[in-house]
Amino acid sequence: MPNLDTRTTKTPAVDDYTYLLSNDGTVEGKVELQDITVIPETTRTINFTSSQTAAQIQADIDAVGKYLPDGVSITFQFGNGTYTLNNNLDFDSFYGGGVMYIQGDTSQTAGLHTDHNVHLNFNNNTHGIICRRNSATFQVRHLKITCDDSKSCVFLVSCASVYTLYNYLLNNAKTSSGSKAISMTSASIGTAEQNYFSNNFYGINCTTASIISSNNNDDTGTQPNYGLRVDTAGIIGKANTQPTGSTANESLGQGGNIF
Repeated sequence: MPNLDTRTTKTPAVDDYTYLLSNDGTVEGKVELQDITVIPETTRTINFTSSQTAAQIQADIDAVGKYLPDGVSITFQFGNGTYTLNNNLDFDSFYGGGVMYIQGDTSQTAGLHTDHNVHLNFNNNTHGIICRRNSATFQVRHLKITCDDSKSCVFLVSCASVYTLYNYLLNNAKTSSGSKAISMTSASIGTAEQNYFSNNFYGINCTTASIISSNNNDDTGTQPNYGLRVDTAGIIGKANTQPTGSTANESLGQGGNIF
């Protein structure tokens, strides 16, 4: 077949392909699409130390494959210590039937406490842990997480299943309504269980058709202004202890529901 540069005529049945594909040896300039093979992840642990920067940790997160088959688990294990982090940590677009664990010292009690051996201190006006567009299941557990005023310690966007368990979530200040322990939006679904909240504007903020089960969460130290907040068709189902707010325990707006 002549090179495209020397072609004097063009017929739509053939050359609409060749002008896109070039003269690469295919029959009549056409090529069949081949199946794309996605390499699945296998069960493994990625270990972090408190000497690492946020950029180094993020690079290790980004190196993990996005497809987690059923039965596979990826554990992001934070070793004991205080992590001084100048940027949020993003966990984006993981899918499949597997589970991702973002965790501290799991030998500590699976319940309410404040003496966590792993402290993620986000000190540069950033959110803490952000999960976006994930259909894989996540568990965020056994962590103390500190964020500045106006930021969220755990921020969920369009996530199918996130469990926030046994954490101590606090803001440095709560002058802004953006100061939140757990914030979820864009039809996220989650469970929050046995977390302590401190110095937040909202303990749990659930919005934009998101749904969360809140079970045995509590406040400690400086109370949040509001323990639970829902709006824009958000739903919080509550059981057992709930965080008390210094202004009000609950806040409803724009079609939200707490029951």
